[in-house]
Amino acid sequence: MTVNEQFFSIVIMTASGIFIGAVIDATRIFTSAISPKSLLRKFSWILEIVIWALLGVASFYIIFLIKGGEWRLVDPLSQILGIFLYESFLQPFFRFLGRVFIVLVIRPIVAIITMTIKLVRGIIRMLIRIIAVLFRPFYKLFIKIKRPFYRKIANFKRAIFKKH
Repeated sequence: MTVNEQFFSIVIMTASGIFIGAVIDATRIFTSAISPKSLLRKFSWILEIVIWALLGVASFYIIFLIKGGEWRLVDPLSQILGIFLYESFLQPFFRFLGRVFIVLVIRPIVAIITMTIKLVRGIIRMLIRIIAVLFRPFYKLFIKIKRPFYRKIANFKRAIFKKH
């Protein structure tokens, strides 16, 4: 392996360390923003362990792609360097990008979905009210017809279940 390839692998592993730091930070921010009563918040440590495991598998896959599976001590050291770089210098920038992403992408999508749900609910309520208005005369007629029969049935029930 040439010096150029070694430098390239160190840069890639440092970048993967920065990515790992960003993913773990985003996961912690996400789980802390969830309601304390949420099941996901209560078991957030399991989620973090799963994410750490997936990131470890992804790191070994990167090593496999770049070096053909040769693992050297410089690889985890460069990843730790990337995590420290993220924590020291890049965390405010990535958090700013996350807030911008939420404001420009997530909130409009959520607003469109909630507006669509409210629109569909309003249309369904309007249709139900129209149907109720159309059937109101028939309902009143049904009540007038049903009352004499209901009284006979109620009297029959009293006769059967009468206390002696």
